[in-house]
Amino acid sequence: MSSNVAAIPVQIFVEPSKAFASIRERSHTWLPLLAVMIGTAVMFYWYFQTVDAAWLMNHTLASQPDLTEAQREAAQSMMSPSTMGWMSIGGVLIGTPLVYAVYALYYLLAGKFLGSDISFGKWFALTAWISLPRLLVLPLMAMQIMTSGGQVPMEDLTMTSLNFLVFQLPMSHPWAGLLSNIDLALVWTVVLSVIGLRVWTNRSLTTCITVTLLP
Repeated sequence: MSSNVAAIPVQIFVEPSKAFASIRERSHTWLPLLAVMIGTAVMFYWYFQTVDAAWLMNHTLASQPDLTEAQREAAQSMMSPSTMGWMSIGGVLIGTPLVYAVYALYYLLAGKFLGSDISFGKWFALTAWISLPRLLVLPLMAMQIMTSGGQVPMEDLTMTSLNFLVFQLPMSHPWAGLLSNIDLALVWTVVLSVIGLRVWTNRSLTTCITVTLLP
């Protein structure tokens, strides 16, 4: 790995403008893509290998009080840690590049509107690199798994989410899912997206913020 490639992950956090200038020349998309996918998949595998299966089932069903008895029985038959673990890992390994591709397509179309000729592959690289703050959440997830005694809900694995940090709403609450998905890593990703757009398109800060927030 060249010294330039090795420097980009550090620059993303301390000198993002410089990092995006380098990524525009040589994308190295595989590095953030594999890092995020493998790191997240490992955490999910570890979680489902150590979680208390009976506790997890009771917790999950308690968050869905409107289920009928038949639905509860069907859910119980599918909720073994092994099944849920492999489904989660499959979702990470398949879903991550698909989500990146959707955002890359959005940036491609937005870029055309802004008069940019940047390719889909470059926008895919941007999407992958701005997701790098997600790696900083993984050590906190590991700490939760190690100290929980097998009884930590999946939504609490992300200790930087608004729901975990501020609101503490039960998952049965209609706003809990949204607040659990908004975390500090996501905010950081939005900031990096704005910076990347400015570096690549030379558009105003207001325009780049608007483009970033529209999705």
